[in-house]
Amino acid sequence: MSTTMMMRRRLTQCALLVAALGLGACSDSSEVVAPAPPPTAACANPTQPQALDQTLQVNLPTDSDATANPVTPTTIFFTLLLPARCPGDAFPVVLQSHGYGGSRLRTLAANGDLPTTQPHFPSIDGLARALPFHGYAVISVDERGHGESTGANARILDPALEIRDLRAILDWAYSNAATYNFQRESGTGIANDLRVGTLGYSYGGGFQMTLAALDPRIDTIVPNGTWNNLLYSLLPGEGVKLSFDGLLCLLATTGGVANTPVVATLCNQVSISNPLASTIRTRADLIAALGQPTARPRQVAEAEVDPFFYSHSTRYFETQQAANQPWGFGEARARLRPVPALFLQGNRDTLFNLTEASWNANYFAAAGADVRLLSTEGGHMNPLANQVEGTANCGTVIGLNTILSWYDRYLKGIRSAAFDAIPRVCLTVADTVDGQPGGTPAGLVLNTMPVGSQSGAGAVPAALASGTVDVGAVLSSAPTFLPVTTISGTGRVLAGIPRLTSIEVIRGTSVLPRTAVAYVGVGIRRAGSLILVDDQATPFVEGLHTNNRGHGNSVVALPAVGEQLQDGDEVGLLFYEQQVQYAAILSATSFPNLTNVVNIALGVPIPPIGSALDGALLAAPNPYTANVVGVELPIIIPGTFPGASLRR
Repeated sequence: MSTTMMMRRRLTQCALLVAALGLGACSDSSEVVAPAPPPTAACANPTQPQALDQTLQVNLPTDSDATANPVTPTTIFFTLLLPARCPGDAFPVVLQSHGYGGSRLRTLAANGDLPTTQPHFPSIDGLARALPFHGYAVISVDERGHGESTGANARILDPALEIRDLRAILDWAYSNAATYNFQRESGTGIANDLRVGTLGYSYGGGFQMTLAALDPRIDTIVPNGTWNNLLYSLLPGEGVKLSFDGLLCLLATTGGVANTPVVATLCNQVSISNPLASTIRTRADLIAALGQPTARPRQVAEAEVDPFFYSHSTRYFETQQAANQPWGFGEARARLRPVPALFLQGNRDTLFNLTEASWNANYFAAAGADVRLLSTEGGHMNPLANQVEGTANCGTVIGLNTILSWYDRYLKGIRSAAFDAIPRVCLTVADTVDGQPGGTPAGLVLNTMPVGSQSGAGAVPAALASGTVDVGAVLSSAPTFLPVTTISGTGRVLAGIPRLTSIEVIRGTSVLPRTAVAYVGVGIRRAGSLILVDDQATPFVEGLHTNNRGHGNSVVALPAVGEQLQDGDEVGLLFYEQQVQYAAILSATSFPNLTNVVNIALGVPIPPIGSALDGALLAAPNPYTANVVGVELPIIIPGTFPGASLRR
């Protein structure tokens, strides 16, 4: 039996011993490591590092939506970023892809320097370009509907199409391994096996978990800033995340994305092109708009929306597995393998929040994999909220260096001091200052992700049995504060996932008969000023909420946060009548009194835009009463709380 096969078998056996979800998993201290690649064959004139464009015809239709008039085959474009190589060399492969609205990488870095001071997402592209100088071959792919692969429609990483495209590219890589010096694997019992890891952010992070579930060749994954459940991401608490939903659709337009009809119709409703987008505030509003006879390119029913987005999410795979049901994509067995996974996610990411990364990490840890979770000050930043992206670092834990040591460990079998220093969990706890990370960068190292109010040594209990807040009928961007606890002493840190037993939202008196929506975030009252921690707010549509829809949990989890606290801080919840993350975006050229914003998001330039809340344009009063039960906030004292320490 090969060394690699022994390692995979051991991890599978280990997975059976993991009894509960959490970041605690089987220790890798005694596991058999993967073999290092064959030694470099010395030669007088090695082939120099190069980028080679390739195409592959995949025997799949260009869409599975009949109204899109699909044809077969589909052509996928990709680029090889290759290291210097000699005959006999064999390099692990890193499969990389782009964000939504983006395209593949087609050039190498000048050298192997890692851009550790760049913003998080751009730095990941920089890392991919530099990997060939560290002994890796990178395959960068234009997902269908993106870049040059626009002969097919984007289906938001459909396991039946996009994921099969990527598997076909790995088959191609195996067949062409001798030509490009890709490292094949033998004796594993896996067809066309390669030594392969994955990399990417956002859309390029979403493919990795699904591919790891469906393709046994994937040896490790490194998702950055991606989702667990798209229905939760886009419709948390049944409220439409209009601001970022609109931004994504704008990115699709400016980036030339060819969308499948379901997504195209959704974008036509919530994007900058619809003057009535501000009226689509709730899930019910969105479903009604999609079902209108005037919806273009066609009407879309709710029965089509939910399966489309949900089955393209990690949460679907986890739920099906828990129910002993098939995933339905040709798999031999619907059970996640123990794939080592390194997750990086931004605290202030207002599209895919840190709680989603924690849910993803829990699923992979439950399979018995080595799983680590680092939070950053980067990710999806909303220009309308004045957000500026920070680096991929967690205090002094340097994200790109961590990723490289992770690949060295799981793709080359090289266990370094840098790898051994990777924490199980690291939460960035930089201050939030006007949408930007402020103060001295700091990372809180933990054994597990704190959830709710903590107890025991080093814990600062922070719970509120119940509370009621009335938000008035006057248009206002100022929130109402509900205190939970007051901090006494220094060195306290708010870090982890806040939760509620329930929240009930009751409509107030208004001249407009429309559904009330409470916008809720964790807040700090400091010296008379209010701080929305990590810019995170969640909508809750009128009615009673006792869990996160689609997650089957028994509490309401809020976005995970990290913030250092000061003596005298009051920590609690903020309730907004209007919130910029949930306001439609508008063209600044059509509404000249808007605050113009010109931003480059995910590497794609976008035109000047503004928020529908600027000058109270198109906004209407949203009065409500919110009754909350069982509020719990995670607050600890590093150095006293078990396994917790600050790195700065």
